[in-house]
Amino acid sequence: MLQRLVDLLSTHSLAAGSAFLFVALLLCGFGLPMPEDVFLVTGGVLARLAAPHHHYDTLTMFGDPGLLGMMAVGMAGILAGDTVIYFAGRRLGKRVSEFRLLRHMAPPEKLARVEALLRRRGPVVVMIARFLPGLRAPTYFTVGHARVPYRTFLLFDATAALVSAPVWVGLGFRFGRHIERAAKAASEFGHWTLAVVSAVLLLLVLRWLWIRRTAARSQAVAADALETGVAGAKEDPDR
Repeated sequence: MLQRLVDLLSTHSLAAGSAFLFVALLLCGFGLPMPEDVFLVTGGVLARLAAPHHHYDTLTMFGDPGLLGMMAVGMAGILAGDTVIYFAGRRLGKRVSEFRLLRHMAPPEKLARVEALLRRRGPVVVMIARFLPGLRAPTYFTVGHARVPYRTFLLFDATAALVSAPVWVGLGFRFGRHIERAAKAASEFGHWTLAVVSAVLLLLVLRWLWIRRTAARSQAVAADALETGVAGAKEDPDR
């Protein structure tokens, strides 16, 4: 897939490749069944093919204007696509079942799970969902439906995108002259990202269970103290 996209776009200017990247990421917000990382890596590869120098290391490549521009376009496209999902949730809400495309993109059972998670964790789930396949659209739809302020949503979404866009585009640029290596590196990074996010989620769940258990113990102690006080008052009516 990556090779076909590069073959298709490499005959055009870098500006045309940037425009393609933005539109593709925007269409992901409308339900295009394609992973964002494929487009972002493609943008990085195109920037590398258009770069004036043949050799770059991990540090010097960030001085290339084509790479920086592609990263900015990737960020803008991600935020535009996510904004579409957010406002769809804000406008449609529970009516999602009336639309076949949205029903597939954000099925009711996923919306229910995300809504419960949103009540417990707040807007931080926006950052986590960006790295979890299959949860981004339902999460952002639910965040919009829950009327989380758009500025809050954009802050958390942009924070996550500041990680994903530069990394995916950077991987494409770093291995751009060896597309198979770029695809392999992107795949490996995706697995590591999923592992890290899963570990973070596990820690959040364990923390929530610990807080819940501590609160239950505190309530039990308070109830015991109250019961002891009532019993003592009954035994000493003159007090």
